[in-house]
Amino acid sequence: MILEAAGVTCAYDGTDVLSDVTLRVSPGELVAVLGPNGSGKSTLIRVLSRVLRPRLGRALLDGTDLFELGARQSARAIGVVPQESPLDFDFTVEEVVLMGRSPHLERFQSEGERDRAVARGAMERTGTWALRGRSIRDLSGGERQRVVLARAFTQEPQVLLLDEPTAHLDLAYQVQVLQVARGLREEKRTAVLATLHDLNLAAAFADRLVLLSAGRIAAQGTPREVLTEEILGPVFGPHVSVRSHPDTGGPLVLVKL
Repeated sequence: MILEAAGVTCAYDGTDVLSDVTLRVSPGELVAVLGPNGSGKSTLIRVLSRVLRPRLGRALLDGTDLFELGARQSARAIGVVPQESPLDFDFTVEEVVLMGRSPHLERFQSEGERDRAVARGAMERTGTWALRGRSIRDLSGGERQRVVLARAFTQEPQVLLLDEPTAHLDLAYQVQVLQVARGLREEKRTAVLATLHDLNLAAAFADRLVLLSAGRIAAQGTPREVLTEEILGPVFGPHVSVRSHPDTGGPLVLVKL
């Protein structure tokens, strides 16, 4: 399924936070959305996950307006990992992850053998299988984040939206999470859209980058096309330096002292 924002404009309290944003994510593609704090990254995720209706423009899934789809139909197609996921009830990790199977079950239907196998695979991929019997309330922020990721993977979506998925995670798990997302892209042709703060992680894992600045698209293209001093300087300031990565030859973004 192709996910698309077409001329999307959104406002809070009368002030535009996204202005005429157009982008597309195709099956088997991992697109990273970059930009400073307040540039509109999370607002874009909210629009594409049917949480926020745009003031202008449309959010489309295979050409159909997302806001015309039913919640169940949307949940079968789109998995979302928001920045914050309140989990205040005393569920076990395994129970939380199995919630990802809900869109695929009929009313009052219990999870079957395949549902549990999918959930186990997602927990193993995210390093949460050993936590399966623990209460979600007893976990650290990073552990919770990985559980929420496992729940989204268990959903088996055709489109995966990740809003700062590496927040609260140490470097090893940051890499692991993006490797899993890239694996879904390669194995199942999942379309992945992720907002990221770390430009170098984006360069390492994304097929295409979308750079936002003050709610508008400042640049789109491959990491080599977007991560240049000429493009990043006006967005992030004069202390950006871009070099070639010694191992990959791709762009490596550094702070200029």
